[in-house]
This record gives sequence, C-alpha cells and structure tokens, in this order.
Amino acid sequence: MSSRKTTNRTDSGTDIESLQKELARLRAEVTRVRRHNTSLASQVNNLLQVVKEQDQKKRDLQERNTVNSKTGLPNRNMMDQELHTHFGSSSKSGIRTPGALMVIKLDNNYYNINKTLKPTVSEWIIYQIGVRLKEIIGENTPIYHARDDEFVVYLKDKGSQSAVIPILKKIFTHVTKPHIFSGYNITISCQIGVSFFPKNGAAKASLLNAADIALNHAKKNNRLCACYAEHMREAVVKNMELQNSIIKALEDQSLREIDTQFLIQMQPIVTVSEIVDNVPKIKMMNAEALIRWRHPKKGIIAPDTFIPVAEETGLIMIIGKWVLYTAAAQIESWSKIDGIDSSLAINVSPRQFNNDDLLESVERIINFRSIDPSRLQIEITENSFLDQPEEAGRKISKLKDLGIRVAIDDFGTGFSSVNYLRKLPVDVVKIDRSFITNIVQSRQDRSIVKALIAMTAELGMSNVVEGVETLEQLQLLTEFGMNTFQGYFFSKPLPPNEYNRFYTETFKSP
Repeated sequence: MSSRKTTNRTDSGTDIESLQKELARLRAEVTRVRRHNTSLASQVNNLLQVVKEQDQKKRDLQERNTVNSKTGLPNRNMMDQELHTHFGSSSKSGIRTPGALMVIKLDNNYYNINKTLKPTVSEWIIYQIGVRLKEIIGENTPIYHARDDEFVVYLKDKGSQSAVIPILKKIFTHVTKPHIFSGYNITISCQIGVSFFPKNGAAKASLLNAADIALNHAKKNNRLCACYAEHMREAVVKNMELQNSIIKALEDQSLREIDTQFLIQMQPIVTVSEIVDNVPKIKMMNAEALIRWRHPKKGIIAPDTFIPVAEETGLIMIIGKWVLYTAAAQIESWSKIDGIDSSLAINVSPRQFNNDDLLESVERIINFRSIDPSRLQIEITENSFLDQPEEAGRKISKLKDLGIRVAIDDFGTGFSSVNYLRKLPVDVVKIDRSFITNIVQSRQDRSIVKALIAMTAELGMSNVVEGVETLEQLQLLTEFGMNTFQGYFFSKPLPPNEYNRFYTETFKSP
C-alpha cells in the first residue's frame, strides 16, 4: 500500500514539472512571437516610410518636370504635353475653334540684370512678371514659363489679330511697370510673336514655329509684336539660303583664295591739325578694313546683311580669320612696297574675340608677315565683354603685350559701356555715329559727346569720331578738342589701290 502511494506522488510531481516546463516553453514562444511581431511591425513601418518617401520624391520630381520653380507656372514639359493633347484631340474630333498662340520674350534688360545683380533680384522680377501675366490672362488660361526669359500662352476663341490686340496692349502695359527695390528701379519690356489656330497651323509644332518666326520678325524690325504672315517665313528661307551661300563660298575656296568672293575696302581715319578756309589739314591717315561680299549671282552684299548670319552660324570664325590674314598682308605691302605709313584697324566679332584661338592667330600672323604689331588695331564692340569683363580685360592685356592696339567700336550705344570702360585697358574709343548725325542741331547730343570726350581723356584713351559727313560737324567737333575722324566727309570706303592713291595725293608735296 505504502509503495503504491509513493509512486503516485512521484507521478504527480513529474506531471507538475512537465506542465511547468510546457508553460515555460509556451511563455518563451509567446515572447518570441511578440518579438517577431514587433520586428515585423517595425519592418512594415519602415517599409511604409520608404514607400512614403518614394512617393514624395516622385511627386517632387513630377513637379520639377512640370512646374517652373521660379514662377510656379507650368514649364515647357507641361506645355508640350498639354498643347499636344489639345491640338491632337482637336484635329481628331474635327473641332476647329480658332485661337491664338503667343510667345512672350523679355528684352535684354532682364538678361543684363540676370548677369549683373544678385540672383534674388532677377528671381523676384520673373516671379512678379508671372503674377502680372496671370492677372491679365486669367486663372482659367494656363501660362507656360517655357524658358527663363520666355512665356507661352494659348488663348482659345481669339482667332484674329483684332481679337488679341486688347490683350497685347494690357501685357505691354503691365509687364513694363517698374519693379521697385531698395536702391533699384527696374523696367523690363518684352516682345511678342503671335500665330493663329487653325490659320497658321493645326498642330503644336507648326503653331510654335510660326509664333517664333513672328517673334524674330518683331525683334529684327524693332517692333513690340508681330502676328505671323507667310512673307516672314520667306524671309527665314532667304536667310537660310544666305547661310548656305556663305558655306559654299567658304567651302569652294582655301583661306588664301577666299578673296575671289570676299574683299576688303579701306575707310580712311584722319587726324586733322587745323582747318584753314574751311579746308582741313590732314597730318596723319590710318584706315579701317571693312569686308564686302561679292556674290557671284547677287552682286555686292553689304556686311549688315551677311555678318549677323555668319555670327549666328559660327561662320564668322572663318571669315574673321581671313580678314586678319588679309589685313596683315596689306600692312606688309604698305611697309615693303607701297610706302604707305598707315595702321589698319579690323573688326573682331564677339564670337571671334571670345574664342581661345584669337591670341594664337594674331601672334602667328604677325610673325609670318613680319609686320610692326603697332600698325594693327583690333576693334571690339561692347557685346564682346559684357558677359565676362574680367576675362576680356585679361585678353586685351595680352593683345597689348603683343604690341597690338585695341579699340572699342560704337561706343556709347550699349547698356554698360561707361561702367565697364574703366576696367578695360583699351587704347582707343570710337564714338558712335548715332551721336554725330544731329550734333549740330541737338544740344543733348553735343552734351553727350563732350562728356564722352572728357571721360575717355581722363582715362588716358584717345578718341575717334565716326560718321562725320559735313563741315559743320567737323568744325564743331574740333571746337570740342577732337582731331581724329572717320566718315564720308573725308572719304567713303575704298579698294586698296584707291586708298593708296588717296593717301599719296593727300600727302604729296605742293
């Protein structure tokens, strides 16, 4: 009996121990499951956070791809999508509701401000212009900020010039209102090209192209706006033909043979000692080399026609190098054969001046021709140094180290000439002809010329006055202390042999 009771107690103890172990195991399993669930929840939360961040990045990227950050307006990507959808659906469904597409481009003042003032100033200006356009156009019509200085608007139900004129007037009035900051009072204007749907095209690309052509027409003709007409496209085609003609003229000839189509004429630059009985006494004569194009079919083409085209296409680099070589050859001929004691000035385009090859080309041709470098003068315009005045100053210094004289041409007509002049080590300043045309009649022009003469003299620079055409102008300018002139009063541009004859006759013994 006693033996059986002992066994039962043992079995009972064993059962309790087993239960306790099982309970401990279950508790451990519960703890493990809880930990696992906590880890899983953490992983889920982390995954949700990653998804949330990716969604935000996607939204940010989408916004950057569709919205201009400076104005908050739809950008060019959004414009391409929406206009493509609009005109695509219109053409498919046969809807032909007329409309006007406007390309609005800000003038050079915005470009200059962007380059010279703090970024916050230009950003605030462009934002304000966007706000003004929105007020004029209305909330229901999207305004696309297509480029930094360009906006595009499509106006539904405005399919004629008369329908858009009131809106154009509002745009010019509001955009040109001054932007007033502490220390600044800035005015920005704009020019606008307009095309009409479906008259000028039924697709986005054709309408934008027509509006761009109209905008270029307005810019070239100094107008505020232009509505597309077919003759504008014809002008573009002629311009392209002119480009192709320049390319062919350059391809057909080597650098030394290019003068079968291009030629140089010399316009005298004279220094006058006195005026006796209304006759100026010339004591020194130099010249400016002016390029002409002798087209095999169209005859003589003036530089005002083909130089801008050459500048746009980059062909000016080849033409400019040819002018440099031709000028050096002329100086060599004057020195060694003709007995002409003249220096020769050549115009260097902004593109050529800012090219790294210029200094090397100048040095090479001076050595090749063995000419006195002081008899070569390089003339640059303000556009050559506006973007990087410090770099321009260094390049001018290097040219002067070679012995070359450097002049600023058409001085006084640009945005920042006076501001930058004091930073540039130039030798000569050529006062633009626009100040001389009415100098006898205009008190204002006389004051400007006097100020320019005094300022450049104070900086140690010499002056040349361009565009002198009458004795009255000459007499007045000599009273201001000027003695070096260029213009039709003395001579028009001459072929080299005629310049030599003019020089000889001027200085021949009486």
